[in-house]
Amino acid sequence: MAGAESKGRLMLIKLGDGGDPETFEPVCGVKDKSFSINNNTVDTTRPPCDDPGAPLHYSGAYGVRTISISGNGVAIGKPEYQKIARAAIEQDYVTCQIIVPLWGTFTGTVLFNSVEASGPMEGEVEFSIELTMTGDITVDWEALV
Repeated sequence: MAGAESKGRLMLIKLGDGGDPETFEPVCGVKDKSFSINNNTVDTTRPPCDDPGAPLHYSGAYGVRTISISGNGVAIGKPEYQKIARAAIEQDYVTCQIIVPLWGTFTGTVLFNSVEASGPMEGEVEFSIELTMTGDITVDWEALV
């Protein structure tokens, strides 16, 4: 049986308040989340000078790393929603913590790629967000057993 530490609801998006020290508040109501780390590679393969017709073997290096998270859920009356909308409209950078159970806590500056709100006539206001981390990212790795 899976332990509580592996429940998806424990994956959190927390926004910083800009203070010193910075305090982070979770964006509540996010039901479905997806976290990804993508690494582009740069092809550094070169034919050998002494035998240019020889078979080539791939040689690569890391290029741009992208860490992103997306989520959607039901908006509840918290100021984080206004902060998200304002940051998206004003194209502000916000410090964020992303907690991924069994992995760790990723802290850094985020860009809001997409912020959407919708609502059925007789339902709750729903939202979706897409964030990409930028600049230096610190990771507090949780102990993996």
